[in-house]
Amino acid sequence: MITLSGVGIHSGKKSTVKILPQPAGFGIKFSLGDEIFPVDITLVTGSALATTLGKITQVEHLLAAARGMRVTDILVKCESNEIPILDGSSLPYVLAFEKAGLAGKDKSSPLILKETVRIEEGGKLIVAEPAENFSIEFSVDYPVIGKQSFYYDGSVESFKKEIAPARTFGYEKDLESLHQNGLALGASLDNALGIDEKGYMNPPRFENEPVRHKILDLIGDLALLGRPINAKIKAYKSSHRLNQLLVRRIINA
Repeated sequence: MITLSGVGIHSGKKSTVKILPQPAGFGIKFSLGDEIFPVDITLVTGSALATTLGKITQVEHLLAAARGMRVTDILVKCESNEIPILDGSSLPYVLAFEKAGLAGKDKSSPLILKETVRIEEGGKLIVAEPAENFSIEFSVDYPVIGKQSFYYDGSVESFKKEIAPARTFGYEKDLESLHQNGLALGASLDNALGIDEKGYMNPPRFENEPVRHKILDLIGDLALLGRPINAKIKAYKSSHRLNQLLVRRIINA
């Protein structure tokens, strides 16, 4: 069993998850009290800031680690309705999965995309094209940090080294309004990459850490498909909302 504790980035309250290996075919499920929530897009609600599965929010970093490291057949027991942010990345989950011997267990056959799916909204874009393998090409253009791009080749090694360590990020100027709405109450420079009018407020793990984290979030949202997918994903400033729309379109195709 894996036990990880920290704060919820939005609630600011202590949060603990226990991850228990399960028999083959179980898939990935989350529990809160007596309720169980399988990884299923029909149970998903969310905002621009997080992905919520049933009653449990902020599931994307854990799901990204599971998908990136080929982990399945686990029950994630939650003591509160928010997954701990830990260091703001997927790396703590990756290391825990490896230590517990859970990495590399998912041998599911990938979903084969038959036609291109394109979603565009408010200057944001995400496209999934049929391909023999899985890859993501992501670009962003944000205030202060400007344009960033990164290509992820879909491999476990690349995920572990190039994507998993990338932390969530946010702008100092947005904190007050977020706090007024009861959000980001647990955010700090210990669990996020801060950005002010001059640039990064704390040392980045990569110069283009924000775009790498956007890939991490996308991998977590694509895990809502319930299985791997062979597709070439191209994204520009995509959000949780667009990522989830893509998953719904692919499932309903």
